[in-house]
Amino acid sequence: MKLKISAIAAVAFLAIAMTPAVTAQAATNPALQAEVKALNASGKSYTYWIGLIFSDVANQTASDNIKKWAAAKGIKVDPVMVNQNNLTANITAALTAGTMPDALDIGSGLMLQLGSKNLVNVQSVYDELGQKYGGWNKAALNFNAETYAGKGLGVPFGINGNLINRRLDILAAAKQKRTSPVTWEESLNMAIATKQPGAWGFATGNVGDAESVFGAQLKGYGGRIANDAGTKCTLDTQATRDFLALTMKAYKAGAYASDSVTSDGAWDNNKYLGGKTVFIANPGSVYTTLINGSATWEKNPTLARNTGFSALPGGPVLRVAPSDAWLRAIPKSSKYPELGKDLIRQLAKIGQAKAYYAAAIYGPVLKQYNSFSFWRVSVDPARAGLFDLATNGTSSTFPDTNNAAYAEFGSGFNLSQMVQRYLYGGKSANETIAQAQSTCQAIYDKYNK
Repeated sequence: MKLKISAIAAVAFLAIAMTPAVTAQAATNPALQAEVKALNASGKSYTYWIGLIFSDVANQTASDNIKKWAAAKGIKVDPVMVNQNNLTANITAALTAGTMPDALDIGSGLMLQLGSKNLVNVQSVYDELGQKYGGWNKAALNFNAETYAGKGLGVPFGINGNLINRRLDILAAAKQKRTSPVTWEESLNMAIATKQPGAWGFATGNVGDAESVFGAQLKGYGGRIANDAGTKCTLDTQATRDFLALTMKAYKAGAYASDSVTSDGAWDNNKYLGGKTVFIANPGSVYTTLINGSATWEKNPTLARNTGFSALPGGPVLRVAPSDAWLRAIPKSSKYPELGKDLIRQLAKIGQAKAYYAAAIYGPVLKQYNSFSFWRVSVDPARAGLFDLATNGTSSTFPDTNNAAYAEFGSGFNLSQMVQRYLYGGKSANETIAQAQSTCQAIYDKYNK
């Protein structure tokens, strides 16, 4: 992938020149000033939940940016780090207890499930930021489609999606090619050839990493979760059986690590950083850690040089490049929605965004962010891959319809559980598919009465 930075910069310049000035909300919004007074009178802090990612620097940058905003507003703030993998459970508990934050980072699936019943419509902020910063990149526009059930419920701030990270040195020693695998089966055969246990370092447990990789593999083999209308589950097909056969081949060959089923969200990252696997799917946090180090891992430029990056492989039917996003949203339970909107505007500013992207594992959402030098292949190959996803990637659910039923099926790790029953639970392909089909259809029926 070649990035024409000079051309991007020129486009960004034109966008700035042609974009009308946006009103300074903080200075002219009486409702915002009233919320500042009310919050200070309450003696409480404004609460924001930050989606904790595998980058200590990015997490601290997000917290610092929020604290600077609060200081400028003259209010107290409490930025709380919440592990992204635990966010659904935390939200469920907070809804029950009535302790939702005033605003938060949120994944698209959870946002769909919460819906307009629980989230403030922030479409005006989305429109405003697009106008101010030269428009939205392709992947961020997916969240503004008229057919998207979550339209207006959140403002994207980071495009994410997995790239394949592979050990070039180990593959070369096993006389395997160093170029990217085109199919999932090819990547599996390359992993097996290294004779390293757990070389296909994909999670198989109830974590988002497993669900997303299994989803890409299923679709690569021609499988679908549901029909085009997004009303009927369609898991019980030969394509799903072909996908399960791929996972069984990996299992029998020892390509999955023995602890892959009990993994957490950072498991595959640590496997790769520790030199204990050959392939992982990762959005860029591992490469960032190799280059910058972290509280747990020292810098490892040698491993960085021996790491190859490529788009996810495909199957015999389809190759997808799923892109998703994390968004900023405001719960309806917050007494301070105007403060939430103001904070979203503040965090979208060029300087704030650049500092965060420089350490985080996301691709850019707005076109004026595209000129940052770290999107270049020569500067940072992992971020260059994320830039490609942000500007060219398919939606995370393609070719399925992105609706609340799809989100609930995925957030319940139902695809992963289907595989687990087959690999570890002694169920036949027919049995585990039938159970998944039944569970899936029950979910879709809830939304299509």
